[in-house]
Amino acid sequence: MPEKSMMILVVATLIISIFTFTTMAFESESFFSEEQGPEFTYSGELYSEYRLFKNGNNSGHINLELELAYQTENYDLDALIDYTSGAREELDLAEAFIKYYAGDYQVLMGKKRLVWGKGDQVHVVDQINAEDMSDFINPDYLDRQVGEEMLKVDRYFRNGQGLLEFVYTPEFTPHKLADDPDSQLGNWVINPFTTISMEEISALTGYSQAEIINQVEAAFPEYDDQFALRYTDSRQGIDYGFSYYHGYLRDPAYNKTVLLAAVSNPSQLDKDKFEELLTAAELHYDQVDMLGVELATVWKTINTRFEVAYFRTDDISGDDPLVRNNKIAWIIGGDRDIPLSNLNLNIQLTGEKILDSTAINNNGISDLEYNENGDYTTNRVIVNLEDSYQNETIVPEVTWIYNLEDEDYSLEAKVDYKIKDDLHLELAHKIFSGNPGTTFGQFADNDFTSLAVRYSF
Repeated sequence: MPEKSMMILVVATLIISIFTFTTMAFESESFFSEEQGPEFTYSGELYSEYRLFKNGNNSGHINLELELAYQTENYDLDALIDYTSGAREELDLAEAFIKYYAGDYQVLMGKKRLVWGKGDQVHVVDQINAEDMSDFINPDYLDRQVGEEMLKVDRYFRNGQGLLEFVYTPEFTPHKLADDPDSQLGNWVINPFTTISMEEISALTGYSQAEIINQVEAAFPEYDDQFALRYTDSRQGIDYGFSYYHGYLRDPAYNKTVLLAAVSNPSQLDKDKFEELLTAAELHYDQVDMLGVELATVWKTINTRFEVAYFRTDDISGDDPLVRNNKIAWIIGGDRDIPLSNLNLNIQLTGEKILDSTAINNNGISDLEYNENGDYTTNRVIVNLEDSYQNETIVPEVTWIYNLEDEDYSLEAKVDYKIKDDLHLELAHKIFSGNPGTTFGQFADNDFTSLAVRYSF
């Protein structure tokens, strides 16, 4: 067992022991004290999807999730087993943890996926878990999360209205990038560099795109330790929260000058020198401290949501071209029912502003975050329109995601037909548009129509 995992086990054992003796000595009146007998439950979902792509390719894949839970009066044991035949064919223990109840405290130890924040399918204060980008943003937000080994201690206040959460993880996990352009889910390979194309690297080195991604991921050093605090409460119809995170940005950083030199001298990109080039490029993730605020309430007839976060890196002055600058990020939006059929309109605006941009311009093209247009603010609009018919057995929806500065977008039309409570049929069509170097434009050839069956048990 790794040293840090052993440390978590020892600390958690001590905490559980203290709570156990405390609850034995003093009878708790907390809202967690309701007695219940041991109970074992299981549930799961089988999802089978067939995709027909714009270029004529077609493929099918399955995803199976099995959730196991054993509950007693004082503790729960939970596990989530996930199998996919998609971009990364694997059998994964997505979650496996023990949760101990002791009065107004809860202690969790193990592998867990957390979601913090008030946004709908998008967040800026949620930093603990990495995302699996092997199918880009097609799965729901939670389904993209990668479980992280952690120790989590919760303390409830005011009969459960207030909650203070502490999380410590012994390791930092970067995002999982797609590494297979010929996967069953389509080509979602993202170029980790802005100075040279994947095709050019592949042509000069002879490596496949999968091999390039694997070498790039291996070139990053391993990082230890993340910890975070979050306090949430609800008063007078307003849900609010404050959070702090200490860890690393998941946007990769590197020495841009080294790669620019390689572009002008392609001999540095041959197969024998590519590994040396990655070493010289100093690939890394920047350390960061994040302060976040979240808020949700009903304003008139609108269910409003708000998140804002400040990210403080080591480059406080902004003049270090190898370290990403400080920045602020935000989400503001809401949804409301429209008095036509059963329509619900959900609009969210999310974006970020890189601070100290004058120093970036002074550094010029060698700066990691240099923008030739001098624009260091990005905004994205997310619009979702949903309706329902025949007692919610037929649910059509349209989702449009648009980047204001780059003018690229993703548009999806989807219909969910509930055959039975545990059996759904889903039909969807998704398109991507924009210039090749943009977030969605790079996947312009990946437009697809999909037919899926979802069975819950």
